[in-house]
Amino acid sequence: MENTRNLNDIDVIKARKRNAMILLEFTKICPFRWMKNLYLCHFCEAQFTDPALLREHNAIDHPSRSAAEIKDVLSKLKKHELVKVDITDISCKLCDDNIDSFNNLKVHLQTVHRKNLNLQMNDGVLPFRITKDEYKCTLCELQYDEFKTLNQHMNVHFQNFICEQCGTGFITPERLRTHAFSHETGSFPCESCEKVFRSANSKKEHYATVHMQVKRHRCPQCPETFRNYFQRNKHISAIHGMKLKEFKCTMCPKVFTLSGKLGVHVRTVHLKMKRHACDICDWQFYSKSELKDHMVKHGGERKFQCNVCKKGYARKYTLREHMRIHENDRRFICTICGRSFVQNCSLKHHIKVHHPEEADAFLNVISLD
Repeated sequence: MENTRNLNDIDVIKARKRNAMILLEFTKICPFRWMKNLYLCHFCEAQFTDPALLREHNAIDHPSRSAAEIKDVLSKLKKHELVKVDITDISCKLCDDNIDSFNNLKVHLQTVHRKNLNLQMNDGVLPFRITKDEYKCTLCELQYDEFKTLNQHMNVHFQNFICEQCGTGFITPERLRTHAFSHETGSFPCESCEKVFRSANSKKEHYATVHMQVKRHRCPQCPETFRNYFQRNKHISAIHGMKLKEFKCTMCPKVFTLSGKLGVHVRTVHLKMKRHACDICDWQFYSKSELKDHMVKHGGERKFQCNVCKKGYARKYTLREHMRIHENDRRFICTICGRSFVQNCSLKHHIKVHHPEEADAFLNVISLD
């Protein structure tokens, strides 16, 4: 926690910048920017998909950094932004002492070389130690699927700005403002389709990905970009032959390709956690989608009507799924006996009832899809 009792905001920012200046000038830590799965050199804007190549470039092309160059780097940051640094190499440039940790590196600069580092203050840097395939927090060892989520996680350790509504902390006011959108509730209809969202942020994300088809997920091996994480993973596996990470449940044989899906599985299947409660009748559900379906029972308008059997549905998607019954669209096929079904849930039920011996293996395959 920063010692800001006798310092105003400007003094705090100056102290951070001074600490960052000393660390960047007298150590071999590697400053970088990150944008759409690319690691950018802070000095010359060279781009890399592999952080190891960024470190190599930094060591060869920018071995000595003048105070003027470092000031230029720091001047490009927003007021409260911390400079991202890779601390894989924590060598001191002033001597050959063996330093075993980033914290000891700071103590070393202050005590051995008499550098004016304020150890009671935030360093002005955001420390990462990353490889092409591993994204582990340097402060708590938690591991993530990609750099984006690791970068978001760092808010936990640098809570400079606090959300008044929920108490969550963030590194910069920009991150706090983005988070604030999640508390906006109401009715936000999409101008390009019939969907309605509970928050402006959800509507904005939907419009960007569905209607603008923004490709935010970049392949770590090539410049190809994708609309979502699943398309990117499929490309990585098919084109580059890379084996995707697997997240195995410790309580059953199921395996997942996303740590988030594993977490949902553990909470719902093994811990039986129902975190989504109905405000009207207090029924609880595993997911938001289950709660949303339930709310129809409390007077939700069923404005989408089947023109064959006249059944009404609250959502257009549910009506489309229902219409497949009338069209006999049997797209879900049992690989064991060949029977086909209109809905995936019908296929799952069939497997559990008629092929119980193969049920676990079958459902495991579905989880991996």
